[in-house]
Amino acid sequence: MVNVKQLAKKKELITGGTFACTGCQAIYGLRLVGMALGKDTVIINAAGCMTLTATHPYTCYKTPWLFNAIENAASTATGVAKGFEAQGKKVNVVCYAGDGSTSEIGFGAVSGAAYRNDNIIYICYNNGNYANTGYQVSAETPEYARTLTSPIGKKNKFGNLLPRKSLAKLMAQNGAVYSATASTSYPHDFIEKLQKASKIKGFKFIDLLTPCEPGWLVKTNEMFKVGKMIVDSGMWPVYEIENKKVTINIKPAMTPVKDVLKMQGRYKHLNASMINYIQKKVKKEWETINSGKFWESNDY
Repeated sequence: MVNVKQLAKKKELITGGTFACTGCQAIYGLRLVGMALGKDTVIINAAGCMTLTATHPYTCYKTPWLFNAIENAASTATGVAKGFEAQGKKVNVVCYAGDGSTSEIGFGAVSGAAYRNDNIIYICYNNGNYANTGYQVSAETPEYARTLTSPIGKKNKFGNLLPRKSLAKLMAQNGAVYSATASTSYPHDFIEKLQKASKIKGFKFIDLLTPCEPGWLVKTNEMFKVGKMIVDSGMWPVYEIENKKVTINIKPAMTPVKDVLKMQGRYKHLNASMINYIQKKVKKEWETINSGKFWESNDY
C-alpha cells in the first residue's frame, strides 16, 4: 500500500512552467513517476506532447532526461539500461511515450525490447490520439470518437470506426515480465505499480490512461473526474499481468457510459443507438473478464 504521508514529504522531481496544456494528465503522470521512483531515475521521451516539457534552454526535470525520435525511444532506453548495468549501477530507466509512438510508429522497438526482456520500465501515456500534431486517429482511439482525421460530416456520422489495440495484453504476449494498465485518476494504484515494477528485473510495461483536454474537448477542471469515470464505467479495465496471471486491481461500479461520454466533446455526435452499442460492448467485455476468459476479451 502507498504511504501517503511519506509521499507528501518527498521533493517534487518535476517543476511547473512547461508548455504543455493546462490540466495535462500526461504531465501529472510524470509527477507520479517521480514520486514513486525517486531521483535515481532517467526519463527517455519519444517525440510527442511531452517534448514540450523541456524546450532549450529550459527543463522541468530534476532528473536526467533524453529526447528521441518518435520511433526509437525504447531502443535508446535499452542502450541506457545496458550502460548502467555494465557499470553495476541500479537506476530506474523509464521510457515515457505517447500512444501514437507506442502502438504504431515505434511499436517495433517496443516489441523488440519486450522480446529481449530489456530491463526498462516502459510507460505509454495513452490519450487516444496523436495529440501533439492536431488530434489525429491513433491505434488507441476509441470507437466513435471524433478526431481531426475522423471528422463528423456528411460522409462520416460515426467518427473513428476501429476499436483500440489492447497494449498491455500485447506486451504480455510479447514477453513483458510485468504488464499493467493504470489511470492518472487513480494515482495510488499507478504509484504502487511503478514501485512494484522497479523491483522486477526485465521489461515492464504500463498503459496509463491520460485524458487530453483539447483532443477530447473536456473542461480543464473535469480532467481528473473524466478519467475516474472512464474507469468506473468499465471502459478502461485496470489490471496487471505477471506470468500470464491476471489480477483485476479496480472493480468498476459499471456506471452508465452515457454519463462519461457526454463530458467529452469528441462524442457530441453520438445518438442513443450509438451510446447503447458502446454500453453493450462494455458489458460484454466485463462478462468475459468475470467469467475468467480474460485473454478472449477486447478491452474496449
